[in-house]
Amino acid sequence: MVSCSILKSRPKMTSKTSNVCDEKRTPRRCILWICLFIFLYATIYCILAQPRFTYINKLKWIGSKYTEHFQPVVPGKSYVFVFSAFKLSSDNDKVSIVSIVDKYSPLHEFKCILRGKGNSTEKWTYATLEEYPESHNRRFSAAVFHCDVEQSQEPDTVSLVADGQQTPANVLPIISESHPKRTFTVCVSPLHSRYSKAYQLVEMVEVNLLLGADHFFFYNYSTNWNVDAVLNHYQSHGLATVLQWPLPAVLQDDNQTEPIHYYGQIAMLNDCLKRNHGASRHVIFHDLDELIIPNSHKSWKDLLNSLPANMSAYMFRSSYFHLEWPNVESNSKLVNKIAKRYKANSFLKQYREERVFSPNTRSKYLVDPLQVHSVGIHRVWAFRDRGRQHFVPPNVALVHHYREGILERQNSRLKDNSTLKFIAALNQIEETWKLLPHIPLGPIT
Repeated sequence: MVSCSILKSRPKMTSKTSNVCDEKRTPRRCILWICLFIFLYATIYCILAQPRFTYINKLKWIGSKYTEHFQPVVPGKSYVFVFSAFKLSSDNDKVSIVSIVDKYSPLHEFKCILRGKGNSTEKWTYATLEEYPESHNRRFSAAVFHCDVEQSQEPDTVSLVADGQQTPANVLPIISESHPKRTFTVCVSPLHSRYSKAYQLVEMVEVNLLLGADHFFFYNYSTNWNVDAVLNHYQSHGLATVLQWPLPAVLQDDNQTEPIHYYGQIAMLNDCLKRNHGASRHVIFHDLDELIIPNSHKSWKDLLNSLPANMSAYMFRSSYFHLEWPNVESNSKLVNKIAKRYKANSFLKQYREERVFSPNTRSKYLVDPLQVHSVGIHRVWAFRDRGRQHFVPPNVALVHHYREGILERQNSRLKDNSTLKFIAALNQIEETWKLLPHIPLGPIT
């Protein structure tokens, strides 16, 4: 703001330059008018400026560190889009490219262009296409292209081209297998539809941290500014990796006949699986409104120690906790003070359906990424080296699905207060929100 002391040093304004400081008004009065105008302008600006701009700018800066985005294979055509590339020890000297493909594409053969560091060498090789299951009869499907790599070759980038295409339209950095960094990593399904339930996001993260989670991967298709601020908070503390997930325009049809199922979820799940190959001992997959809760154990580690060892995947069955059902009355000060204030439904909703879904129906899972080749929404589709899975009995651990919407049918309900063992998470939920004092809990309509 310009100070009035500076204004005093300026020459007196004449009637030709101002109708405020005319001959009948003194210079002092002129200065007061100008100071008042500046003060009012600054006050109005501060009132109207929303705090979201600060958070969005920070997120854009942080997001710029991540170069992943969908790139076309054939310019101007929506036949194939590539997102990321990996070279993993379990893939037998292959580079794998996570992609989305048009199942009705006239293209049938593709090639890989593998380059060494600094693009000093270039190797062309044929690509083989593996289409993932669960396209749900949509036009586009998640897929992976495999490129053979010679043992002596250490490629740094890769491009996918259609057969006969001479100039690549895409370049992907190759992500190599990492050394172990984490024990439990959580991969969360795509955030979409301007997701704004920041309270749900904080609850999910804090409860999972208490269960033993080390890190979270979020794929951001569409979020509101309050959720961006929460993601920024966890990312700045090293607890989350946020990858932008900007589906190409041809895939962004929001009507009931969307060309790809659920915002490319299958591609996202398998991208997250590959990113954690070797980097995390275990990877857990579930949605924002779900929690994998042990019935009697205090952590995921204790739970696994009680289950059959050396399994490639542990499958957890699911049951609905309907949000339309009333809260359970509690004598706990934490529940009454914190859970209600911050909408922590896992501590408020203690009734679930008596029905537990059968295995592979709405199940979620925990896997060893070194032993799993591909995953789906509710099951593991392919293992490496004859991997095995174990279905955890629902009385040992259960997926709590905190579900909104009309009840599918009249189901009997029972009380399930197994989350109360993790009530200490409420303290951390409160501490997290204290660090985000101006962020709405949501939802924002």
